Amino acid sequence: MSEKNGEENILSISAVNGIIKRTLEDSPSLTNIRVRGEISNFTHHANGHMYFSLKDENAQIRGVMFQRYAGTLRFKPEDGLEVVALGSVSVFEKRGEYQFYVRHMQPAGIGALYLQFEKLKQKLQSEGIFDPSRKKLIPRFPQKIAVVTSPTGAAVRDVINIITRRFPSVEVIIVPALVQGADAPRSVRAALKRAQNIPEINTILLVRGGGSIEDLWGFNDEQLARDIAASKIPIISGVGHETDFTISDFAADLRAPTPSAAAEIAVPDLNELRLKLRSTQERLNRRLLDLARFYRSRVETMSVTLAPTRILDLIDRRRQLLDDYSKEMKKGCSRLIDTNRKQVLHVEEKLAAIDPRRVLARGFAICEDQKTGRVVRSVAQVKHGAPMRVTLHDGSFSARPDLKTNPNQTGLDLDI
Repeated sequence: MSEKNGEENILSISAVNGIIKRTLEDSPSLTNIRVRGEISNFTHHANGHMYFSLKDENAQIRGVMFQRYAGTLRFKPEDGLEVVALGSVSVFEKRGEYQFYVRHMQPAGIGALYLQFEKLKQKLQSEGIFDPSRKKLIPRFPQKIAVVTSPTGAAVRDVINIITRRFPSVEVIIVPALVQGADAPRSVRAALKRAQNIPEINTILLVRGGGSIEDLWGFNDEQLARDIAASKIPIISGVGHETDFTISDFAADLRAPTPSAAAEIAVPDLNELRLKLRSTQERLNRRLLDLARFYRSRVETMSVTLAPTRILDLIDRRRQLLDDYSKEMKKGCSRLIDTNRKQVLHVEEKLAAIDPRRVLARGFAICEDQKTGRVVRSVAQVKHGAPMRVTLHDGSFSARPDLKTNPNQTGLDLDI
């Protein structure tokens, strides 16, 4: 082999990497393949690109998902999440590394989505986003309702038909939004904002027909749930079938099992109201007739009772009662006077029995110290010549005692 031919067979690093890249990209077995693995070393770059590794028990491969594909994801990738990724194997020529270029990715099975759903649910619940105390009451008789949904789906037709049939006077305004796909959360949030700016809106319905968990995943968006909770206008969520639950259902002021049920909850049934009104009217009429009969009977009774002859008879009977009361009062007063008179006589007799003047009439006298007025009961209380007053049964007089010196004398002499 000549030296010249040897130089022509020498390849640059770039050429080698280019050959490898073309070889890998041309290989049917490495193009549009699905790979199942666990995400690790996940990085979401500011430009929107996602960089990560996919690994299993024995090996790993570097992966990249560019922004135009990453924007279509309906979930948030993170380390430890098992996924199924669709893409192709190629080479990043600058570093000579082969990578898995991912165009689509989803959690590996419903279990992974459910875990993500429960994680977000617990987070918002712990913040009080689902607290019943913050939920607003749904107006009983709304005048204007905004329906946030897809304008082309079956759900919007059902909602309009039910509302107009049940309560024709209400105005229904459709606020279009995407209800499926990666752009659904952003679209629904924008529609909710528009609905709240419509004047005189009483209630907002957020509805979507049934579908798989992936189809409904746009209603499990964290920021959408926060917007629903922050709405000043009551929101009824009717997403999916009766067995479907989304984060939006928990954040809304009221959850309806289906879009049709949301429409029925939002407005009353005019026919039912008419029936209730008719029934209430009939009950009131019966009650009024009963009251009329009762008071008519009372009036008839009073007309008989208040007839002139009946009134005069009533007055005469009352006068007779007054006469009887007068007689009884006179008898009672006489008996009371007699009783009191006897009591007074009895007291007088008692007082007379103890009257000291009767004692004095039998010859006794009362001696008092004229200066102090004290009754003298013993000779020892008497001072010689001290003035005294002597009281008899028919009067009194003054005296001065003359004490005797005779020791055998027990009385005293008084000088009047």
